[in-house]
Amino acid sequence: MADIVFSRVHVELVNTYKVSVISDYAYGEYIATTNFFDKLSTVQQSMIEDGQVTLDTGQVVDSSSPGGLLAIQIYMEALDSARQSMSGLSKLGLTIEKQVWKGLS
Repeated sequence: MADIVFSRVHVELVNTYKVSVISDYAYGEYIATTNFFDKLSTVQQSMIEDGQVTLDTGQVVDSSSPGGLLAIQIYMEALDSARQSMSGLSKLGLTIEKQVWKGLS
């Protein structure tokens, strides 16, 4: 069985996406969505081809072992969390922007 070393890397990944600044809200939501689905496609392709998935941290996990599947699940949950937080911030920004424009007219 492969030894999976868990660290705070996944938390850093989520926090990095939260700190990134994108001034256009709609574009920010687009980037969040495309980034998530690009990484999802990469994981799926790696699982189908050879069963070895390379995470953003550089760690290579085996999708045929329970530990590897757990690491992939945690990785995908971190990516989805980042996507949801970026999407939520974009929607909040659009809502505030709409209210500002209503107040100006």
